[in-house]
Order: sequence, then structure tokens, then C-alpha cells
Amino acid sequence: MHSAITRSDGGLLRRGRGTGRLPRGIVAVCGALVGMVMLLTVALAPFGATANATMTTSGMFITISAKAGDGDSARPLAGDTYSVAYVAEVEFNADHTAITGFKTNTWFEDVDRDWGKLTSSQYSAAAKEVVAYADKHDGYTFTDLRTDANGKVTTPSLNFGIYLVKRVGVADANKAYRCDPFFVMLPETNGSTNIDDWDYRVTASPKFEQIATPVPTPSSPTPTPTPTPTPTAPGESSIAKTGAAVMRYVEAAVILGAMAFTIMFVRAQLRLRRKER
Repeated sequence: MHSAITRSDGGLLRRGRGTGRLPRGIVAVCGALVGMVMLLTVALAPFGATANATMTTSGMFITISAKAGDGDSARPLAGDTYSVAYVAEVEFNADHTAITGFKTNTWFEDVDRDWGKLTSSQYSAAAKEVVAYADKHDGYTFTDLRTDANGKVTTPSLNFGIYLVKRVGVADANKAYRCDPFFVMLPETNGSTNIDDWDYRVTASPKFEQIATPVPTPSSPTPTPTPTPTPTAPGESSIAKTGAAVMRYVEAAVILGAMAFTIMFVRAQLRLRRKER
């Protein structure tokens, strides 16, 4: 089967074997033109193509680095889980050299803010409100991002925008530490208008607060009940009552002794009389 290419004079140039093949001179000229176009493309790339390629979202992500404490003594909080929500898009100027504003995503329009004008305290308050909204409406883009032994976890590739990060699961060994939800912006411009200086791989370090562990109150031993003293009449003491009881025993003993002596005496007299008879 042959194919045909339309000529400028209205005729046909047949491509294939024999007389229909293009002259070698034309082929050489076409090859030279293609080479020149490729060279121009490479030479002009830094003025346009490279800049646009830098603004793609490939390889842009957030790394959460969770550690309690500061410096070398900081303790990695391994085994915790985090959720991430895509809250707002970033808007750029025409040549993508500056961020001009933010557009809240449709999912979070009910908690819309002028994100570029919030103070630190307003961001904290907004984070709590957005978290409540995301929890209620299942608004998280990524869930169950678990920190490794170094307390780190990295999200999949992300778009430009403002993201909400929330700690949703706490390992038993980390229950003494808490952190509030927070926002992260991609990219971080670092105050520069040069996009090559921007940070497209942001590391976010949550601020942890140690929760005071309640000290259990020792239980008091059950007191031994104190015996209640027997009440005494006015002017009378328990010692006096004890002495009176003893005297009654003595009196009874004397009476019984006297009765025994009398019986023995009577018996003795009776015996004497019997002998005299």
C-alpha cells in the first residue's frame, strides 16, 4: 500500500520505491531544519520551559516530624497516626513568581477564611474549627499516616495549597504528650520571589505539650474505733464504782464464811452431847 503527501502545486508526490522517493537534497535540508529546532528548544528552555516544569506538583509533600522535647534529648513519638485535609488552593501571579492569595476548596466553604491575613492566634482558632468540620463531614484527604521509629511520616505527592494536619491516634507510650491541629502551606516561599528558593518538601514539627500525670491520693487507713466509756453520775468516778463492787464481793465472802463456821460449830456441839449420853 502506498501513501501520498499533497504538493504545493496541487499534484501528488508518491512515497515508496522507484521514482516516487524524495530527493536526497530535500531530505538533508529537512533534517537540518529539525536539528535547528531542537537546538533552539534547548537554548530557550531556561526562559520558559524549565520555570513551568518547576511549578509542577511532582515530588511535593509534607513530612511530619513528631518529637517531644528539644535538641538531642528530643524523644521521637513513634506509632502515632495523623490525618491531612486539603483546605485551600494557592493562587499565583501570571508568571508564577509570587503567591497572590488563597481559594478555599468547595468542601470547606462553610469554614472559609481570608487565609493570607490571619494572625497566629486566628490560625489556631481556625484549625480547631476546620478539624471539627472535617471530622463531621469526613473531609480528610489522607488518613492513618503512621510515624516510624524516628517519629516521621511523609504524605503522598500533594498539590499547592494549605493543608490541615491532625493527630488522630496516639500510641500508649506517647499518651503523656498532646498537640493541637495545625496548618501547613505548600510551597513555603521563605519570603523569596525566586521559585527556585521555595521549599516544595516541607517538614512540619508539631509542638507537643506534656500532660501532667495525676498523682494518686493515698487512701487513709480505717481508724480503729475507740471504745465508748460508760457514763458516770455527776461527782462519781469509774474508779469509785470499781471499788464498791469489790467491797460487795468481800462482804458476801464474810457472810458465807460466818454461816459455814456456825454450821460447823453446831455440828460439833451435837457430837459432844451424843457422847455424853
